[in-house]
Amino acid sequence: SEFNVTRNYLEWLTSLPWGLHSNENFSIRRAERVLDRDHYGLEDVKNRILEFIAVGKRLGAVPQGKIVCLMGPPGVGKTSIGKSIAEALGREFYR
Repeated sequence: SEFNVTRNYLEWLTSLPWGLHSNENFSIRRAERVLDRDHYGLEDVKNRILEFIAVGKRLGAVPQGKIVCLMGPPGVGKTSIGKSIAEALGREFYR
């Protein structure tokens, strides 16, 4: 069991696109449009994401080591919020 967990983790880790970069789009208006188009409600979550993007815009890049942690039960929209964040920033989404 431990072998399979380790193997799956290593396969996942090596499949990540290491060294590939994309230009980031820190347009807060665009991010707001994408989030409002894709998600009804969730104002607290959307405001926090816009705050995160605004800090990235101010610094010129998403701060190193910053992670947006989305937690909740299955089916509440964590993955779709992640996809919307990637689209708003002009990045490819990896799950």
